[in-house]
Amino acid sequence: AVVSTQSGHYGRDTNAVENIMSVAKKPQPKYVDTPGGTTNALEDSGLVPKFVKKDNYGTVPKYLEARKKQMAEHQANYEQYIQQRLQKGALNQVTAPERQKTLDGLKKNWEELHLQYQGLSVVTDTAPKKARKERMEAEMKQLEKDIDTIEKHKIIYVTDNF
Repeated sequence: AVVSTQSGHYGRDTNAVENIMSVAKKPQPKYVDTPGGTTNALEDSGLVPKFVKKDNYGTVPKYLEARKKQMAEHQANYEQYIQQRLQKGALNQVTAPERQKTLDGLKKNWEELHLQYQGLSVVTDTAPKKARKERMEAEMKQLEKDIDTIEKHKIIYVTDNF
């Protein structure tokens, strides 16, 4: 530290010398978001990728690994149950041709019902017309649901217990 004895301003001179010799502070990163010059901290804005710098970035969380393991165990138990039921003869697997034949039949029934539905009059002024239209809509909706179910599941099991 430099000491000035003649001026008598020891504190002021020391402070000035320390500030001159010190390393400049790095300014906080900011961004301006309005024409008036309003500034905000850049780090809290989400514009800086701070999560990619973490050590565990890109790794699968433990709770997801546990969930995946649990789902695999449930699937294995289900498959084991199905195999047992198949061996006992309580379940029969629908073959691919049977599945396709059933699917084609449902689609044909839907098309026939849809054709009849389109032939209905636009005005449903009487109770029987309204009841018939509602019945046809319900049947078409059920057929659509059945078609979606069969298309979604490639393997279908049928039980004889019913």
